[in-house]
Amino acid sequence: MNPLEVLDARTPLDVLRRRAGGKASQLAVLEGLGHPVPRWFCVPVEAMELALRASGGTPAGDGPAVPPAVAACVARGLRERSMERTSLAVRSSGLEEDGAERSFAGQFESVLHCRGEEGVLAGLRRCWGSAFSDRVRTYREVLGDGAGPVRMGVIVQEMVDADVAGVAFSRNPLRPGDRDSVVIESVWGLGEGLVSGEMPADRFVFDRTTRAVEAEIADKESARVAAGPGGGTRDEPLEAGRRQRSSLTDDQVRAVARMVLDLEAALGTPQDCEWAFRGDELFLLQSRPITTLPPQSLFDPGVAGDAPVVWDNSNIIESYAGVTTPLTFSHVSRSYAEVYRVTCRVAGVPEAVIAANEGLFRNMLGLIRGRIYYNLANWYRLLSLFPLLGRSGRFMETMMGVRQSLDGELADVVDPTKDAPRYGVVRRTRLVGRLVTTLVAGGRERRAFLRRMDEVCGPLEARDLAAESLPRQLAAHRELEERVLKHWTAPINNDTRCMVSFGNLTRRWITADEQEAASLQNELLCGQGDLTSAEPTRLLMEIAREVARDADLAERFGAGTAETLWAELPDLAPALHDRFLDYVRRYGFRCVDELKLETEDFHDRPHLLVATVQGYLRHGVPSARELAERERGIREGAEARVRERLGGLRRWTYTRVLRWTRRAVADRERLRFERTRAFGLIRRIFRGAGRNLHALGLLDDPADVFFLTVEEILALAEGRAVSLELKGLVEVRKAEYEGYRRTPSPPDRFLTRGAVGPALRYPALLADGDLLAALDDPGDDPDVLRGTPCCAGVVEATVRVARSFEDCAGLDGEILVTQRTDPGWIPVFPSLAGLIVERGGLLSHSAVVAREMGVPTIVGVAGRPLDRLRTGDRVRMDGARGTVEILS
Repeated sequence: MNPLEVLDARTPLDVLRRRAGGKASQLAVLEGLGHPVPRWFCVPVEAMELALRASGGTPAGDGPAVPPAVAACVARGLRERSMERTSLAVRSSGLEEDGAERSFAGQFESVLHCRGEEGVLAGLRRCWGSAFSDRVRTYREVLGDGAGPVRMGVIVQEMVDADVAGVAFSRNPLRPGDRDSVVIESVWGLGEGLVSGEMPADRFVFDRTTRAVEAEIADKESARVAAGPGGGTRDEPLEAGRRQRSSLTDDQVRAVARMVLDLEAALGTPQDCEWAFRGDELFLLQSRPITTLPPQSLFDPGVAGDAPVVWDNSNIIESYAGVTTPLTFSHVSRSYAEVYRVTCRVAGVPEAVIAANEGLFRNMLGLIRGRIYYNLANWYRLLSLFPLLGRSGRFMETMMGVRQSLDGELADVVDPTKDAPRYGVVRRTRLVGRLVTTLVAGGRERRAFLRRMDEVCGPLEARDLAAESLPRQLAAHRELEERVLKHWTAPINNDTRCMVSFGNLTRRWITADEQEAASLQNELLCGQGDLTSAEPTRLLMEIAREVARDADLAERFGAGTAETLWAELPDLAPALHDRFLDYVRRYGFRCVDELKLETEDFHDRPHLLVATVQGYLRHGVPSARELAERERGIREGAEARVRERLGGLRRWTYTRVLRWTRRAVADRERLRFERTRAFGLIRRIFRGAGRNLHALGLLDDPADVFFLTVEEILALAEGRAVSLELKGLVEVRKAEYEGYRRTPSPPDRFLTRGAVGPALRYPALLADGDLLAALDDPGDDPDVLRGTPCCAGVVEATVRVARSFEDCAGLDGEILVTQRTDPGWIPVFPSLAGLIVERGGLLSHSAVVAREMGVPTIVGVAGRPLDRLRTGDRVRMDGARGTVEILS
């Protein structure tokens, strides 16, 4: 066969698969099954290869030039099929495309409404050029298909001037266990706008058993239509009568459903097809297997482990935002398991109960596409091991920032009492007694823990761990695990104390108005003055005021870069340099993403402290007195309301609970700082281990250590490693995790069923529409966002949307809008008019420190504020009511 002859449905199928690609061979199959497929032919892969050889192998501009022999081939194909004057679509047909394993949907270019030979040749170049785009390269890398060049045929097909077009799925791709639903989406005009995601579509669900049709009709503002004789498409506004009218009749829905079900039956696998109506005539444009469906066996009744698992990143995203490396996750997962086992032992939970729940401790966290999530059901089950805390789920939800209560829709999914231990009266009494003693005796336990931290961590901090041998580094790691991690009961017990006291403080002691009670609670916790988290910021503000008092030094800070100033400080201002060094010694581990081992802290980048001080100087050093007065005013006003409304025993009791809560919250911040300290030492140890492994030739770069797990490093040192080929392992993981960074995050909360591992392979397992919808209800008014009130104050100002800490540069009296914060963000708080946080709860770092500083704050804001708002928008936020009104 002539390599430059066009191919079509008459070509043998094995030749089409080899030379025309997946989409073209599928069109031939569809035509052979008798479906109404518009006329088409395919330019074979050899044409692309000839064009690349002629252009030196590198596509330029819109793709490689079309060689004369290929142009002649196209001209013959058009002429022999009488398509010279027809409006045509030029579509890619890669050899990897539309397969059972890889769809490549939307990755390659399609060019619609081309006319004549010249239009087809321009479309041909664009299709070829799209094979070299960044998105295709990333797609192939993520799926492990990155080796070798893309080989592509190109389809030339008659355009259907559609009145209505869309897609149909013979199985619901978002509910893989649903065997009955056919999902159809449609728009007026061409289907291109729907497929690209640019246009809202009507949605129909056809039940293959009852043949019933359910419809959700979208507000369709426009239709995509042919642009005219010159080719291309345009969007045409729809008149009011068609915008909210169904684009399909029930008979048309059933006709599309019959077609896609016939395709599934004939082809033996669920299908995703594109179709179009011209008048009453239905055309099948293309069909491919649904590649995101997991094996149906995962949903068959009786399969072991098929119970749903609820994953939720709540306020853990505050500590582990975005993709987290294997080393950090393995360390955190080991730590959580060990800490909560020890806590249960100290609390008197029987060893038999602890052993029976080993799976609970091992699976408190999960790593889903590189992101850390709570395995939420196991946290509720953990509470059920303690008689007094078994019904404290709401308190735990408040502390963790969980936005959907177990009493709501989750009750149908999670039953923490199902396997809860049944204690006898004696055992129950002893456990309750131990728990009450733990809750009351917090001060003594905290002081003992802090002494232990100083005894263990102080000598390690004085050592140059990075310069030591690998055995000595790992010995230091074992010392931290044995002498610190296994004695971590004080922070956990204080978290319990904080959970219970804070939960009791939210009770309606003073008012039946839930919103007013929550606002009063927040105001009473404002401005305590002894939060460890706020101390680093206060120290930096003092340094900034000191620099401001020296005109020459202030001028130098205003002109130089942070890196240059840090290098000059020992000679320029020795005393100031010493103050910065003292800050690094005391708070050097407290930085953005401080609990990620891969993060560089202030020990690595001390010049960032200079940059913070420069920011204060540039936009005015916040007044410590004004901040303190604002904080004190909010707190004293709330205390006065308590005195007015409560008297006698009720006031005394409430005051005791309040004092207990304030102490527990302050202790929690102090003890969390010790966690940062321990993580900082772990970071030093493994950075040093990376240098040693690099020096031994086992890693290409010291930083590659973060793509190993703790267990792999320990096994290597102890002679238990199953492989010494660490470089290859690291390269595989680096490519995998880079793919995670380039692709969207999983939802904030989702279900998996059956084995969790397939959820990483099948995106359809990462969502449950009904469960997710309840998490982010924007309310009735589209211009009002609602969240959890955190710190009172009404502010009207412009917003600064920050998707990362770098976006906070130059803040000056704006309202900061962000997804989450951690302690490393606190230095910018004094420069804020207000704070709006999409994630987090009332005991998250941002909430606690914002109350301490009196910054009006709302957390857990629904309606996706980062998507709704843009920097420069003006809003009015009410920190007491938890509302954000979008003004402009």
